Amino acid sequence: MRIAIFVTLLVVALPGALSAQIVRWTDDRGITHYSDGMESVPERFRANAEPLGIVNRPAAPGSERVILRPDGESFRFTPGRHIHVDVRINDSVSARLVLDTGAGQTMISPHILAAAGVPMSQGRTVKRRGIAEGVYVEAIRVPVQSLSIGRARVERIAVNAYDMGARDAEGLLGQDFLGHFNVVIDPEQGIVTLKPRR
Repeated sequence: MRIAIFVTLLVVALPGALSAQIVRWTDDRGITHYSDGMESVPERFRANAEPLGIVNRPAAPGSERVILRPDGESFRFTPGRHIHVDVRINDSVSARLVLDTGAGQTMISPHILAAAGVPMSQGRTVKRRGIAEGVYVEAIRVPVQSLSIGRARVERIAVNAYDMGARDAEGLLGQDFLGHFNVVIDPEQGIVTLKPRR
């Protein structure tokens, strides 16, 4: 009797508990999606959907705001290799991204964004050109309260949630962030400096 009552309570409580979590699921084409709660997953995919145990905190989109001290911000990299930078998301979670001056938009792994409280339910699916010619990928465009590298900070910015599958990085930092600054790269010294735009 006690077991039956427990199971009944569990079944009743479970949808509410899962609705606060990020859920990962795969569609018929093999594309991985991330959604807020099991209810947001199409019914035919729910059996294989996986709650990640991560709860979102709300974030409000709006017009971008840039903050940078007059002397700028510098960081080091290893010459001859990709430029990696540690980016702080919503002042709560750090991600290691590849600095890519040729990329129009920033891409960050969905699980990193979810851990920073980025509301995946406020996003929209977008198609972006991949590395190979004629190849497009699907990402979720989501609002982020802030991205910062030390004292260089952009608030109320939208980024793409997408898992690039890279071993050494959790995404890439594109021109939607970098375009707010004058980016100076010294390949001999291995130093990148972000300076205020005049």
